[in-house]
Amino acid sequence: MTADAAGRIGAGAPEAEASLGGVSPQARRHLQMRKDALAVHPALRKLAGPDRRTAFAIPVLLGLHWTMAWYVSDTNLLVVFLAAFFFGQFVIHATGALVHETAHRLVFRGDRAKLAFDLGLETILASFGKQLTYQHEHLSSHHPYMGDYERDYEHEDLCAFKAREMVVQGRPRLQRVLTVATLVVHLLPFGFIISDEIFPRVYRRLSGHVTGDRERHIDATRPPLWQKRLFIAWSLGVNLVLFLLFGVLGWLYHNWALSIFLGKCGISNLGQSLSEHPGDDAETPTRSTYGWVNRFLFNTGYHNEHHTFPNVAWSQLPELTRKAPDVFSARAEKSYLGYWWEHVTRDFKTSRRNPLQQQDQEARCPRTDARGIGAAE
Repeated sequence: MTADAAGRIGAGAPEAEASLGGVSPQARRHLQMRKDALAVHPALRKLAGPDRRTAFAIPVLLGLHWTMAWYVSDTNLLVVFLAAFFFGQFVIHATGALVHETAHRLVFRGDRAKLAFDLGLETILASFGKQLTYQHEHLSSHHPYMGDYERDYEHEDLCAFKAREMVVQGRPRLQRVLTVATLVVHLLPFGFIISDEIFPRVYRRLSGHVTGDRERHIDATRPPLWQKRLFIAWSLGVNLVLFLLFGVLGWLYHNWALSIFLGKCGISNLGQSLSEHPGDDAETPTRSTYGWVNRFLFNTGYHNEHHTFPNVAWSQLPELTRKAPDVFSARAEKSYLGYWWEHVTRDFKTSRRNPLQQQDQEARCPRTDARGIGAAE
């Protein structure tokens, strides 16, 4: 599904709906919710469309982020860590909310204006093009196939989930040690990368099963090579400017904040992901989080509203709730912090998406040999 097609879905274009014949039951539920809402509240159509004023958020977020980089540049590692954990990761999350907006072309419709905006976001994120991957996967995998383990990239890998579950059930004390160790590693600069090299191997040996589902191939679109190269080069330039302007500690602050945001200690990011979709609930597939958190995260908590009307900009999402309270009443049970806390205190037994447990797990996640390699490999 192209970005333009995704933009048309929320407007109720018949041709867009016809092209989505293969959508998942959960995605189809949101399409029906939109039809029902428009039948009762036709004025909701007027809320659709991009909000170009969103572009003014880039200099504000960049100013906040780089001011903190300047502030910590003459301090020490402890101050840099505290700034990254308590401030930087949330600036990154706010910027990530704008990546979500531009993925749906809710800031600028035109390709050139969108590219300029995306490069502005990359100046804050320096994600080496990771935001491009997110944009493509979000539109072509998550929205049309939400809830479908085979096609929705947001589901956790079934084999990784199963291996961890086996350790939780068979060696709970050891799992608590691994939980603490995982959190400690994820608090380190680039800890999420280090963790991906360590813990899958640990769980593979402890569980005796592979930790990667090789039969799962998510069919998401990919950014063109020239865009990836441009954003990687742009990120290298941003890192160089950060180093030249604010020294090692200023540069480290940014990368530490990005690392925390992407890892298990990304409180609001992981908490939001856990709160949005309860699993395989086809009747109420998406929940929203209301309240003060939306003030600085660009209404990203209005997730039920967004999935039902994906071409309504962040600034208008509260209007959907206000004008159609009969439609948008599915609330998340806990705050982002509450979901995150439950996740870590229950030894990661709650998943970002609950993989369908009726899968043939022995076939999908075979036992390993003495070297920890899957039999099928």
